[in-house]
Amino acid sequence: IDNANMASEDFRLKYEAEKSRRQGVQLDVENLRKELDGLTIITTDLEMEIEGLREEHILRRKDHEEDMEANRSSQDFKVNVKVNAAPPEDLAKILAEIREDYEAIIEKNRQSLDSWYKEQSTAMSLAATPNPEQMQRSENEIKDLTRTLQSLDIELQAQMSKKHMLEDTLADTRNYYAVALQNMQQIISKCEEELSQVRHDIKQQNNQYKILLGIKTRLEKEISTYRLLLE
Repeated sequence: IDNANMASEDFRLKYEAEKSRRQGVQLDVENLRKELDGLTIITTDLEMEIEGLREEHILRRKDHEEDMEANRSSQDFKVNVKVNAAPPEDLAKILAEIREDYEAIIEKNRQSLDSWYKEQSTAMSLAATPNPEQMQRSENEIKDLTRTLQSLDIELQAQMSKKHMLEDTLADTRNYYAVALQNMQQIISKCEEELSQVRHDIKQQNNQYKILLGIKTRLEKEISTYRLLLE
């Protein structure tokens, strides 16, 4: 009986320890799920930020088209800019379209400037008596076009820098959260395995405890019978 009591007490202590461990594992799993929810919220915020960047790009492109319309109306040469109205699928495509648009604009401005300069040079060379005022206006127009070209170059470089920065940030963010999610999935899988093992051990211990309890009950009945017989 003493041995059975000691064994049952030992099993009870083990059961309490396993129960406490199980509660701790469940708490860890709940915390991991909360962390996963937080990562989902952060991912949603990043997607909203990307959507905002898309809208900003559309607005910038629209403003640029208006500026180019104004420049076309005030200059002797014409620049045709074709922009797709539909928003791109992802940020990389948007930035690629920005680069293509600005490169096309700069190239057309260069070609128009070269053509205009050649025409003006030919006209001035053929003129017998060059007009100083006309030459001054032409030089001023050339300077304005040069400044416009330089500003477009600067803006292109700024957009390219911004593109690289956004690409690097997006890649780092994706890598970070992919690794974090993978680690959390591994931790959750490990915790689930441990929880399953704990449940299995608890079930076995309960079965053993029931067996020992039955043995104890039978022993107590036999002892009672022996006592009655002795009396």
